[in-house]
Amino acid sequence: MLRARRGVSGIISGVFLVAVAVMMFNLLAWQFFQYDAYHRIVLERDQREWERFNEKLVVYLPDKGISRLNFTTRNVGSVTAHVVSLYFSFINETRYSYTIEAWVNLGGYKRIQDVGPPLIANDTYYFQIGTERGNLFGPVPEGLGGINNQPSLSQGQPMPFIFLFRYHDFEYLNSSSQWTPGWRLPKAVSEFRVVITNACEKVATIYATQTRLAFYPEDWASSAAVYSVNVGKTGSMTVPVKGEKIVYFGPQSSQFSKPRYYCFIEIFYYLDNPSQIYGTQVGVLVSFTA
Repeated sequence: MLRARRGVSGIISGVFLVAVAVMMFNLLAWQFFQYDAYHRIVLERDQREWERFNEKLVVYLPDKGISRLNFTTRNVGSVTAHVVSLYFSFINETRYSYTIEAWVNLGGYKRIQDVGPPLIANDTYYFQIGTERGNLFGPVPEGLGGINNQPSLSQGQPMPFIFLFRYHDFEYLNSSSQWTPGWRLPKAVSEFRVVITNACEKVATIYATQTRLAFYPEDWASSAAVYSVNVGKTGSMTVPVKGEKIVYFGPQSSQFSKPRYYCFIEIFYYLDNPSQIYGTQVGVLVSFTA
């Protein structure tokens, strides 16, 4: 009887030990799997943080004089960027948000067009774009007070030089040797001067000896043009970007016998290379005779 009890007790002890061993194994396995899951979560979090930190976009200033936003962004980071949001604010703090869709590859450019609210000239605003990773990027305005939608010089008219139509920007030398606005001309004039503005994105040098004024009568076919050629009083001149210079024409006797004349400025110029001379014609003026 005692031996039988001892045999049963040994079996129970063995089963208990096996159960304890299984429980310890399960506990160790659970801890291992929990640690592995935690490690994967930490790695995924670190990967997301690394991608978010290394996501960098440059947003260039938009075009001016536009009806809706048109701008270019460049990816200068280490990951592909997914642009999903546009946040827009007028200077009066009226705010808008939009959903957009644009992928920008590594080192690539992306043109984003016709987004945001309607714009008019002289609107002033800020905007930022948001990515799927939660980063925000925006352009830096060219000064204080936001981005202005006022059209720039010669925008919509790709001309290297423009005339600003100020009263004294077009003058002739009268008989008393005084410079007089040229909107009304006498019958005979020998010298003119015109203020022109460089609308190029580079410094321009005017090849002055070939630059001239060309006056055409309103009845084009009835009379030849009256030219006043720049014979070098000004000489070749350098005009800075968005800068102004006075160009002199004459002395050369010009007779104005018709009641009205249209005036064109024929300009020859070069940018970086003096051997690469460009020519342009700006039709800017109309005069009537006294």
